[in-house]
Amino acid sequence: MRTTNPNDLKIDPRYRGLHIKMPMTPAQLQSLIHAFEHKKELHAKYVLIILHQVRNHLKNMPNINYVSTLTSKRITIIGDLHGKLDDLFIILFKNGLPSENNPYVFNGDFVDRGEQSLEVVITLFATFLLNPTAIYFNRGNHEDYVMNLRYGFAKEIMGKYQNDASKIVRLFQDVFSWLPLLTIIDKKILITHGGISDQTDLEYIEQIPRHKYLSVLRPPIEEDVDGIETIDAEAWRQLLDILWSDPKSQAGCSPNTFRGGGVNWGPDITDLFMTKYNLNLIIRSHECKPNGYEYTHGNKVLTLFSASNYYEIGSNKGAFAQLLPMPKELKPNIIQYIFTEQAATMKLTIKQRTNTIEESAMTELRNKMLANKSDLIKEFQKNDKNKSGFLKPITWCKVMGDILVMDIPWRALADKLARVNPNGMIDYMSMFEKNQIVFGNLDDHAVRGGSSFTELLYRNKGNLEMIFRAIDKDNSGHISEEEFSEACSVLCQHTGTVLTKDQIKNMASAMDQNKDGQIDFNEFLEAFRIVDQQHTMEVRRGQAKS
Repeated sequence: MRTTNPNDLKIDPRYRGLHIKMPMTPAQLQSLIHAFEHKKELHAKYVLIILHQVRNHLKNMPNINYVSTLTSKRITIIGDLHGKLDDLFIILFKNGLPSENNPYVFNGDFVDRGEQSLEVVITLFATFLLNPTAIYFNRGNHEDYVMNLRYGFAKEIMGKYQNDASKIVRLFQDVFSWLPLLTIIDKKILITHGGISDQTDLEYIEQIPRHKYLSVLRPPIEEDVDGIETIDAEAWRQLLDILWSDPKSQAGCSPNTFRGGGVNWGPDITDLFMTKYNLNLIIRSHECKPNGYEYTHGNKVLTLFSASNYYEIGSNKGAFAQLLPMPKELKPNIIQYIFTEQAATMKLTIKQRTNTIEESAMTELRNKMLANKSDLIKEFQKNDKNKSGFLKPITWCKVMGDILVMDIPWRALADKLARVNPNGMIDYMSMFEKNQIVFGNLDDHAVRGGSSFTELLYRNKGNLEMIFRAIDKDNSGHISEEEFSEACSVLCQHTGTVLTKDQIKNMASAMDQNKDGQIDFNEFLEAFRIVDQQHTMEVRRGQAKS
């Protein structure tokens, strides 16, 4: 990847476009969306920076995403977008930006055919970098360099970036090859771009070296011990089947001659597959539908297509699915739309877009404040010489910037984060009145530097989740208390934090809610909760009255 090094590109002083600096921030994402709305191009250097950052994340992800809705209670599934930037903006406006409480699965085919494929995929990737635990990607059959050469994405990049286009195309090839292949929600709902076949084997798919397949249409050729060129036919077939297949009404499984790859599979194959893996629903994309969605195979297979006006204006609606909790299981709630100029006027005003992004950004900002509560209070009190509980705005802004290491307009946000008295002084403790972080039923402890135990854990939740998945090699959703304790020790070394073995052991024990010696991934997620203190107090009062 040396030939795609962003540092090799120089920015012309005459460049008047957006500048990007990592890590991604809500303000930068807002500016990026605004720039793309007004048909402005992002400099090639920043495109490469975003792609390299995303590649680093994707390389650490498994072939199959295992997702729990225990914390979020919902998740949104998006089908093919095919370069339809306006449709992506409609979805984000209607459904909100991705966050830990509003996660998304994007089910492939982000690019090709549409004229703004690069803007679509860069918007998705930038949003992912802002909150990597809130977005899950599945590879589609168009995340493939051969398809990109045939159906427009490579040509689009060539037209927009000319001299630097080859670097960008080459890096996209590699990034696409690292995209996960499938997503399973709550162990009950399979999300796959194309579909399944009578040979689909999830255990086998988990082991495929997916990054070797820059193009599924041209599988990698390797030499055996005798120097004879060979192809891993089984891995190739598994990939073709999940990326290229379509459902049919007749029983059985037959080659998909229309597409030239994958199969057409019948309802009997669906029944056998769902019984084998104890599934309730298969969600796939890959096919344009007049209404944006279609149920087949006795409502066991749901097709979602999110690009409206795909063939021509008015040819089809787009749709996405919100998986919402019902009494026994998650059920899809289908949202339909179609992009029109009138819809664009209603949807894409800067004020509305800003409000949507700000709402999500404020939530993430409050979470970060809570994760650094002890350090903030310590510094506030240090600067509060009179012990009045109030600080001048200039002092409060400096503390916020220093502790949270965020260069944002704190003065403008003060009244949104804390109470401000008539004299303009900021009641700094009011920032923490509404919410607190709790970690299971574990008693909190102070660690080096004044931070609380729960704050340390919450700040590193993403790292712990990555460690959990790395330890859980068989994707069973369980690891032992001892394994998790070792993971925490690694985290402490990485962050320079001092925790005793007893503290780590107590944490692992607190996460093991059913005391079976194993930590379930759902237990891991449930351990971290931001509690609304006001609501908790009201509940307690109600219980006391009763």
